[in-house]
Amino acid sequence: MKIKDIDMDLIRKNISRGIPSMLSFKIGLIILAMGLVSVSCASDLEEEVYSSFTGDNFYTNVASAELGLFGIYDVLATDDLYGRGYLLYFHTGTDQERYWRQDRGLDDDLLANYQIQENNAWVGEVWSAFYKGIYRANQVIERVTVLRDANAGISNPSSKEVSDLAAYNNVLGDAYFLRGFMYFQLVKNWGDVPLRLTSNISLETLKAERSPKEEVFKQIEKDMTTAIGLLPEAPNVKSASRVSKGAAQGILTRIYLTWAGEPVRDVSKYGKAVEQAWAVVSGGQHQLNTTIDPLTVGAPYNQFFPQVFKNLSEKVNEPKESMWEIHFSYVGDSRNDASTLGTWHGVTQHTNSIYKRGAPRRYNLPTFYDTFETNDSIRRDYSIAQFEIDKDNQFIPVDRNKLKWGVGKFRRYLINSVSSDHNYDVINVPILRYADVLLMLAEGINETVENGGVLPAGVSLSTAYDAINQVRRRARMLPVDSAAPSVDITGSTGEVFRQQIRNERSWELCNENLRKPDLIRWGILVETVKKTGVDMAAAGYGDDKDYFPALHIQEHHVLLPIPFSTEISQNPDVLKTDPSNNGYR
Repeated sequence: MKIKDIDMDLIRKNISRGIPSMLSFKIGLIILAMGLVSVSCASDLEEEVYSSFTGDNFYTNVASAELGLFGIYDVLATDDLYGRGYLLYFHTGTDQERYWRQDRGLDDDLLANYQIQENNAWVGEVWSAFYKGIYRANQVIERVTVLRDANAGISNPSSKEVSDLAAYNNVLGDAYFLRGFMYFQLVKNWGDVPLRLTSNISLETLKAERSPKEEVFKQIEKDMTTAIGLLPEAPNVKSASRVSKGAAQGILTRIYLTWAGEPVRDVSKYGKAVEQAWAVVSGGQHQLNTTIDPLTVGAPYNQFFPQVFKNLSEKVNEPKESMWEIHFSYVGDSRNDASTLGTWHGVTQHTNSIYKRGAPRRYNLPTFYDTFETNDSIRRDYSIAQFEIDKDNQFIPVDRNKLKWGVGKFRRYLINSVSSDHNYDVINVPILRYADVLLMLAEGINETVENGGVLPAGVSLSTAYDAINQVRRRARMLPVDSAAPSVDITGSTGEVFRQQIRNERSWELCNENLRKPDLIRWGILVETVKKTGVDMAAAGYGDDKDYFPALHIQEHHVLLPIPFSTEISQNPDVLKTDPSNNGYR
């Protein structure tokens, strides 16, 4: 693959998006060097000069290795993935929300409302985007390993060579993590998927059968554990957009819980999840952000709002709780590196208001609102936006019967400098918060005990109670490390504690794209969606127009179909092991 095809625009884009200054300087030198080469030749040879860079000769030093790495991160921030498509359309259709558009026949609402076909364009785009990222990760792993090994073999290395070795290992840690993370998204959405672990494109690698889920999970585990051994601790991460050892351990916890649940059901992985979550908690580098203050704008809806979400709009990096985010910068008039978080996943805002447009694609259900405990109104009201902003910049209530309550955690009107674009802006997408790690720790402990497993030394059910109670106390603005009898969960075990943990995950992590994967791994997606239809009808809403998912969901919808246009049409072998295409044929 020639760098002129994929990397020159990426070079320019990464400099504009705000790569840390030293890396920007180094990449600038690369571009300058390219420019000097082209200047020495005729100008009409510039294209040929660019085309001379390939995967084999581009990776020559730390700067080029890190630029290749940013090419992987770049895929995650595209419109297909966390900029819009995967962010919005793949995680709706639960007991918490409804999609804004129903029965219109467009690919996004067909996907969101379980009217899915294997030719759905968004299914194909997201599938392709993840494999594009995996290809780039494969290339970085292959090429940078060569650089790292050559550097490691130097006897009596200079200080620069020691620094370079650390940098190469850091790049490899990120690359292994990102490959594992993208395969995790594939396996939890599609089940069995092709394992492509080389950048050497051939007929054999393109025409691949699906690997069993268990094999894919094993590869993900291998990538993640390799990454954890190479990644820096959180205080030493090179830039806000990159991942730390603790973040990788947190994501691996999520992977183990998914592996332990449906459809693989390897319950031995619950204990593994506890080990990883406990490593994060006991490591002491991460903690809950307990600052929850009234907002200074939005009366009468200037209620208490958590700093951890305010930071997303204000572009404040605070990795102690927000352990990993997909970063967006939004430069100029281009939508490259722009996010729909806060615009299409946020509060309703009139286009002509000073805060610009907000057009939620997902609305919180009143039946979900009613599940919050009576003493949990602070968290309920900052999570569910029961208001909108009109053209006169007034914050006005939205009647619950309109079914148009937006997402309160992600508020475009809190951005210091709002973009001119109606639909895209700069809010980062949070992928992992410390609150989630605490709740995963509690769940892993309870499930390990229930399934006859052994807990790590120093971990017990009291550890699980402490973890979940920290989250519950923070939500009510109480000291997280002090007992609160009216709030704390104590003494519950088994199925009772399991349901308490699941409820807490629903309230704390709502609208963060974790509910649907949770329901799937718990094996209750279909029954939960159908029950939500019953509950909505009992509350006076018609499922024929107010909550479409319950009308259409079937058992095979827990997985997506392998896309026809971007995979099956080019690789019929992908259906050899399952001609039904996950039940869609």
